Amino acid sequence: MPATSSPVRNDAFISSCLNTIAHLIPVSAAVFYLVDPDLQPDHYILHGISDHTHQQYLNHFQQFDPHRPANFHQQESTVVGMSPAAFANNSHYYHDFMLPNQMRDMTEIFIRQHKRIIAGVSLIRDTPFTEPERSRLRAIMPLIELATRDLLPDAETPLLTAKEQEIVNMVREGASNKRIALKLGISLSTVKTHMRNIFAKTAVVSRTELVARGFIAHG
Repeated sequence: MPATSSPVRNDAFISSCLNTIAHLIPVSAAVFYLVDPDLQPDHYILHGISDHTHQQYLNHFQQFDPHRPANFHQQESTVVGMSPAAFANNSHYYHDFMLPNQMRDMTEIFIRQHKRIIAGVSLIRDTPFTEPERSRLRAIMPLIELATRDLLPDAETPLLTAKEQEIVNMVREGASNKRIALKLGISLSTVKTHMRNIFAKTAVVSRTELVARGFIAHG
């Protein structure tokens, strides 16, 4: 869980939110993260967990994590506990990562925007979570979403049109303006107009920044 340069607008506020959750539901550690359009977590903010442990997770165990956002993007779950089946199916993750680091149970909070998972919070404990505790988390989900909504990088980004998003996808694949024009059957000047509109809507100044920030249409 590396200390990457975070696009979250106020790391201190997120840390405060994690502290608040930890007071409502006692936890050993918590991790906030953003989720990119490919459903990959990134830009972590750690609470009560060492960089070394998080790096160990990223290097060796992330692929075995039963709470990966990719496993839940087609569901509507917002609070997910670690079921007995999850323990059984991921014994390597549980026995080789969780137990040696004094982790006995995990609860995942998924923050969604237009049904897409855009961020998450991992709650970690050295004792099992109870169902009443998870119910309490579900009850405060609207507050968690409200508290974090304005801090997320695309919270106020105007919607891209279907054509603009198609162009963004091609830019992410490395296509030039000429290539985009040929593939979409439009003029080069029209592509340039679309690119100007995309840059204005997403508040970026280059194709590299557009790709790096991973914009995706909603709706």
